[in-house]
Amino acid sequence: MNLSSSKKGVQLLVSHLKYLEVKHVVISPGSRNAPLIVAFNQHPYFETIVIPDERSAAFHALGMAQQLEKPVILICTSGSAVLNYYPAVAEAFYQNVPLMVISADRPIDWIDQGDGQTIRQDDVLKNHIRYYTQLRENHHNDTDSWYNSREIAAAYHACNGKIKGPVHINFPFTEPLYGKEPINEAIAELLPSVIVDGRQHIPAEEEVVLKSIWKSAEKVMVLVGQHLPNPRLLAALKNLNNLPNIVIMAENTSNMTDRDFVQCIDRTLNGISEEDKADFAPELLITIGGAVVSKKIKQFFRTYQPKHHWKIGNEFPYMDTYQALTRSLLVEEADFIEVLEKYPAETNSNFGAKWKQMDFIQEEKAQEYLLQLETFCDLKVFELLLDCVPEDSHLHLANSSVIRYSQLFNPVRSLNYWCNRGTSGIDGSISTAAGASWITQEKWHTLIVGDMSFFYDSNAFWSTLKLANLRVFLINNGGGDIFNIIPGPDTTDELKENFVYRHQFKAEGICVSYGIRYFKAGSLEEIEQQMEEFYTYDPQQGACVMEIFTNNVENSRELKKFLKI
Repeated sequence: MNLSSSKKGVQLLVSHLKYLEVKHVVISPGSRNAPLIVAFNQHPYFETIVIPDERSAAFHALGMAQQLEKPVILICTSGSAVLNYYPAVAEAFYQNVPLMVISADRPIDWIDQGDGQTIRQDDVLKNHIRYYTQLRENHHNDTDSWYNSREIAAAYHACNGKIKGPVHINFPFTEPLYGKEPINEAIAELLPSVIVDGRQHIPAEEEVVLKSIWKSAEKVMVLVGQHLPNPRLLAALKNLNNLPNIVIMAENTSNMTDRDFVQCIDRTLNGISEEDKADFAPELLITIGGAVVSKKIKQFFRTYQPKHHWKIGNEFPYMDTYQALTRSLLVEEADFIEVLEKYPAETNSNFGAKWKQMDFIQEEKAQEYLLQLETFCDLKVFELLLDCVPEDSHLHLANSSVIRYSQLFNPVRSLNYWCNRGTSGIDGSISTAAGASWITQEKWHTLIVGDMSFFYDSNAFWSTLKLANLRVFLINNGGGDIFNIIPGPDTTDELKENFVYRHQFKAEGICVSYGIRYFKAGSLEEIEQQMEEFYTYDPQQGACVMEIFTNNVENSRELKKFLKI
C-alpha cells in the first residue's frame, strides 16, 4: 500500500486527481506544502519535478501543459510563493492553457497576525483564473469529504473543460505537516465525473442569416491567430482557400502553414499603397484562434472596418480586437469551416488572387533585399537561424523583437511554433521552452530569445533537469532593441538608459554557473561553423546556449530599410 500524507483532505485530492488522470506535477520546495509534496511524491502514479523558483516553475508547467494539452499541477508553500505564479497564470488564462495551482496556506486564524510566510492568500489570483476553491485538510464527517470531492471536481472541469485555463486550489494546513500513513484508494467517484455541454448547435434561423451573408460576400478574409497545431482545421482552411473570394491570413504562431496562405502579414501590407488599402479590405472578416502579433493588421481593420466580423470559437466570445465584431459563434472551429465549404459564394470575385499577388511581389522583394544585404545584423541572423532549425521540431520564440522579426520570414511547414502571446511579456520564455522540452524529449526544441528576456528568466536553468534536446539562440544586441524600432522612444532623452537599457552583460558566466554548454558568435560564419556541434545530441549533457552578438545601431537601421521595400 502506498504511503501518503496523514491529512485526509490531501489523500482525497491525490486520489481524485489520479482518477482524473492528471499526472504531471511541478513542485517548488517549502515547509507548509510538505503534506502535498509527500503525497504526490510518494504516489507512484504521479511524475514530479522540482523547480525551486516559483516564477520559473509556473512557466515550466505552462510549457508542459501546452505540449500535453492536459492539466499540469503546480505546488507551492504559503506566503509570497503563490504570487510568483501570477505571470504564468495570466499567460495561461489568455492562452487557455490548463494549469492547476495548489497552494499551501496558514490556518485562517493566523492571517494578519504576524506569523511567518502568511499573507491574504484567499483567491489571490482571482482576476486570471477559471475557478477558485479552498479545501479542508481533515475530514471530521462525511460532509467534509463530500465538500472536498465536489470542489475538486468543479476545479478540474473548469481547468480542462471546453474552455481550458488555470484554476487555484488553496489548502490551509495546521501542524504537524510531515506525518505519513497508507493512503486509502477506495474513494467515491467525483460528482459529477463527466459534464456534457450540448450548446454547439447554431439555431436554424441564425444559420439562414449566416448563409446569406456568406454567399453574397465578394471579399472574405479568414485571419488565424495563435493556435495549437490542428491538422483537421488546417485541411479545412486549405479547402476553403480554393474559393476565389477568400484570402486566408495566418501568422507562424497559428501553426496553420500553407504556401497559398498569406503568412507574412506585415510584409504583404507594406506593399499596399494608402489609396489602394480600401480595395484590399474585406467585407466579411472571420477570425479564429488567439492573439495576433501584427499591429499593422489591427490598425488596418480599425481603419477599414469590415461590414461583418465573425469570431469563431468558445474562448473570450466578447473579445472585439478590431472594433467591428458583429457575431461571436461558440462552435468548434473546424466544424464551422467545413460547413462553409459546402456553400460556395455566388460571386466572380478575385479578392483572394489579389492578396496572393501582392504577397508574392513582396516576398520576391524581400528575398532580393536579403540576398544583397551584407551587413551583419539581426535581420541576417534570423534568416540564417530560421533556416538551421531542425525539421519536424519545436521552435519557441521570445517576445518583443524576436517574435516580430520571425514574422518577416515564411514559416516552415514541419515546425511547431510557440510564443507566450497571451500577455506578450518578456518573462518566462526560457522556462516555458524548458518545460515543453521536458515533456517531448524525443524532439528538438529551439528557443530564439533576446538578451533582456534571457537575463530576466535565467533562473530557468536552476534545476536538475537534463534538457539534452533544448537549444537556445541568444541574440545579444546590448539592450531592448525593440525601443530603437518602434516610434516614440527615440524622441525622448531617456531612450538609451530607461527604454533600451543599454548594457554590456554576457551570458557566459550564467551558463558556467548552471552547467550549460556555451557557444558564442559574432558573425554569420562563426554561427555556421558551430551549428553542427551545437545540434549534436548528447543525452548525458543538458541544454546548449549560443550567444550571438550584434550591433544595435545597424540592427535598427537595416530593419527600418527592409520594412520600406
